Amino acid sequence: MTINEEDIKRVYSETIFERGLDYFVEGRVTDVIKFKNKLTGEVEGSAKYKTEVDLSDLHSRCSCPYDVNCKHGAAMLLQYLDGGYTDGDEAAKRLDGMSREELRTVLDTLMSMNPSNLLYLNVHPNDEEKPGDIRIEALDKNIESRLDRVKYSNADEAFASDFARFIKANETVLTKEQIYHIIEFLIDNCEDYGWFYDDYSDDYFGDAIFENLCDAFVKKQLEEGDFEKLKDLKQRDGYDMLKPFFRRLPEVENTVNLKEFEESVRDFLDENSYVEFLIKCGLTEKARLMIESLDLLGEENRFRLYMRIDEGAAMEFASRIGAISSLINYYYEKGAHDEVVRLFMESVKDETRKWSLNESEYIYNEIFDSINKSEENNDPDEVLRALFEKCFSAQYYGLCADVGFKLDDEKLLRDLIDKRSGYKFDLDRKIKVLEYLKDDYGEEVVRELKSLASSLIDLMKNNSYQKAAECVFLLRNIMGEDKWKEYVIGLYKEHSGKRNLWKRFNSKGIYLKKKKDEITFDEK
Repeated sequence: MTINEEDIKRVYSETIFERGLDYFVEGRVTDVIKFKNKLTGEVEGSAKYKTEVDLSDLHSRCSCPYDVNCKHGAAMLLQYLDGGYTDGDEAAKRLDGMSREELRTVLDTLMSMNPSNLLYLNVHPNDEEKPGDIRIEALDKNIESRLDRVKYSNADEAFASDFARFIKANETVLTKEQIYHIIEFLIDNCEDYGWFYDDYSDDYFGDAIFENLCDAFVKKQLEEGDFEKLKDLKQRDGYDMLKPFFRRLPEVENTVNLKEFEESVRDFLDENSYVEFLIKCGLTEKARLMIESLDLLGEENRFRLYMRIDEGAAMEFASRIGAISSLINYYYEKGAHDEVVRLFMESVKDETRKWSLNESEYIYNEIFDSINKSEENNDPDEVLRALFEKCFSAQYYGLCADVGFKLDDEKLLRDLIDKRSGYKFDLDRKIKVLEYLKDDYGEEVVRELKSLASSLIDLMKNNSYQKAAECVFLLRNIMGEDKWKEYVIGLYKEHSGKRNLWKRFNSKGIYLKKKKDEITFDEK
C-alpha cells in the first residue's frame, strides 16, 4: 500500500499529525519493524509507549492513555515513510532460499540471544491435525504454572510480556475453555496481582495479553453461545480489564471470522468502533445507515467514516448536515484553498443554512493559511476581518494577531493590548503586538509591558527571565532614558537576588550593583 502524509492527516487529523511530526523530528521513534502489513515499535513520550499500526487502514493502537490513533501512531507512520524501519517481510523472504544448515545457524543465533524462544517452537499442529489430549493437558499445566506465579504477588512487565508471547505462540492450540479460564483468572484475581498497573509510571502494561487472547478466541469454531459467555465475563469485570480484548475485535484480520456474528459483536463495541467493524467486514450499507442516523458519533467522525465508504456520498452528506468544519478540513488537506475560503464566507454570510463551524483554532488556522494561498480570493480584507471576528470571539488572540498584522490594521491589534498571554496568545505574539503599537498607544503599551515583565519575573524560570528582559529593553525605546533607568533600578531593588535575570542585562552591557542602600547603574 502506497501512503503519503495526506493519508495520515485524513486518519489522524491535522492536529494529531503535527504532534506526531514533532515526535518524529525529535527522533522519539525507535525499533520500528514492518511485518505482514503491520508496524510495531516504541515511541518515547512522557514514558516509552509500545505502538502498533495497521498499514491496511493506518489505524494505530498504543499503550499510551490516548489508546487509538494517537500522535505516537502518526510519528511511527512518518518514520515508516522516511524509511527508518526494519523490513521483516524482506528478512522472511531471505529465509526461503536458505539451506537447512543455514536455517539452523539462524535459529541457533536467535536461541542463544533469547533461550526462552525455544518454548515457542513446534507448538502448532498441522492444519488438518487437532491437538491430542496429552498436548492439551500439557498446555493446561503450563497455563496453571504461569498463573500461579502471580496468584499471590504482583504481576510485573516481564511476566506480562512473557505471558502475551506464550498466548500468541499457542493461539491455534489453545481451546476456548482455556481462553475462558485465563480470562476468568485475570478478572477474578486482578486486585491480588495488581491489574498490570505500574503506579510509579502510571502505566498499564497488560494489554497484549488480552489482545492475544482475543486473536486466539476469534480463530476458534465460534457459536452464539460463546458471545453469551463473553457477556457474562464482561459483567464480572469490575475494572474494565477486558477493554483491550474487545478493542481487538474490529481488527481487519479478525473481521473475516466475526462477520456472521456482527450483531453479537455489537454488544462489546462503542458506536464508532462498531461502524468501523462493519466497514471492515464489507457491510457498508449498514455502516452508511448508522452514520446517517447516529448524531452521537460526532460530525468529524461521521464524515471520516463515510469517506471510507464513498467519497462523493460523504461530501453530499457533510453538506446536507452542515458539517462545514469537516468540509473545510477535507479541502484544506487536498490543497483546495479557494474552496476553503468559499465555504468559510458562506458560513459567515448565509444565515439560512445550518452551518456548524467549530470554534477550533485548528480550523481557523487552516482558513487563515488558505486565505494566504488562495488564487481566486478577490477581497482578502473582507475574509480576514470576518476571520478576526470569529477568532476574537473564541479568544484565539494569537491568530487574531496574525490576521491583524496581515491587514496592517492597528485598530484591530489595539483590541489585543490587554489580553493575557497564554495558550491562546503566546508571548512572542503578545510582545510583537505591543512593539507594533508602541508609537501610537505609548501609555497603554508601557503599562502592559511593565505588568508582563513583572509576571514573567515572578515565574522564576530561565525562559521567562529572557522574555522579561525583552519586555524591559523594549520599554527603553518608549519611556525615555532617564525614566527607564529609574524603572530598572526599581526592578533591581525588588529582584536583586535573581542572578539569572540580571545575567540577561549583563549580556547587553547593563550592570547594577547594590552597596548599602545605594544602587549603581553602569553601562558598558
